[in-house]
Amino acid sequence: MAKQKPTAPKNIIVLFLVALVSVTILAVVNQVTMAPIASAEEAARQESYMKVYDGADEIKDIADFDSKLKDYSKLHAQDPSIIINGVLEAYKGGEKVGYVIDATSPNGYGGDVQVALGITNEGEITAFTVISAANETPGLGAKSTEPEFQEQFSGLSALNQIAFSKTGADKSKNEIDAISGATITTTAVTNAVNEAINFYNNMLKGE
Repeated sequence: MAKQKPTAPKNIIVLFLVALVSVTILAVVNQVTMAPIASAEEAARQESYMKVYDGADEIKDIADFDSKLKDYSKLHAQDPSIIINGVLEAYKGGEKVGYVIDATSPNGYGGDVQVALGITNEGEITAFTVISAANETPGLGAKSTEPEFQEQFSGLSALNQIAFSKTGADKSKNEIDAISGATITTTAVTNAVNEAINFYNNMLKGE
C-alpha cells in the first residue's frame, strides 16, 4: 500500500495564496476608492464653509495657517483639547470680506463635535454649522445639527465670547439657548465656537 503524502504543507500554501490574493484585491479597491472618497469629503467640507459665509463667492485656505496655529497654540489657546482644523479667507468680488474657522471639540456626549463659523472683517458671525456630531444622542445632542439651534449664532459678536442660557437667551449678551437635556453637547459646541472666536481675535482681527 502506497504511503499517503502529508497534505498540511499543501494546504498552508493554498491558504497563503488565497490570503495574498485577498490582500492584493483589498489594496487595489482601497486605492481606487480613496480618491473619490477624499473628493466627496472635500466637496462636503467646502459646502459647509460656503453655508457659513453665504455672501462670499470664493473661500480659500489662508497661506500661513500652520505658522499662525503654532503661535496660537503657544500663546493664546484657551482649551488645548479643542483643535482648530482650518482657517479660510472669504472673498467677494476679489475683496477679502472675512473668515471661516473650523474647530473640533472632543468633549461632546458621544465624542467629537466639529463646527464651522463665518466671521466678517468687522467681527460679526455670519452663520454657524455643525459639520459632524455623529455620536450625539438622537433627539437631544443631535439637535445641534438642526437649523433652529444653528441659526441662533447668526448676528452674534465674535469680539466677545458666547454663552448659553437654559432659561432664555439674551442676544444682547451674546447668548444662545441651550439644547434642552443636552448640556454636554451644548457646552462642547459653545467651547468650540469660543476657541474659534479666540483664534480670530488673537490671530486674524485687523488684518
